[in-house]
Amino acid sequence: MLKHLKRFAAVGTLGLVAGCGTRAVMIDPRADIVRLGPGVRGPVYVFVDGRWTLTRKVTLPEGWFAGPGPQQETKP
Repeated sequence: MLKHLKRFAAVGTLGLVAGCGTRAVMIDPRADIVRLGPGVRGPVYVFVDGRWTLTRKVTLPEGWFAGPGPQQETKP
């Protein structure tokens, strides 16, 4: 009986560890600007010689701000 209890506890612990390793945060798409948290990593676009060029993965500093950029006005 004790053997089964230990096995059950081990499997349960592994399940908790695996489930707690990932989290997703949904950001309000209507927000004008966001502030980056720790560990933001990925490719970014930079403006070089009049065009937007995609970089390799970079780590962005915590606390930097990001937003949609200037919006073009639509005429009615």
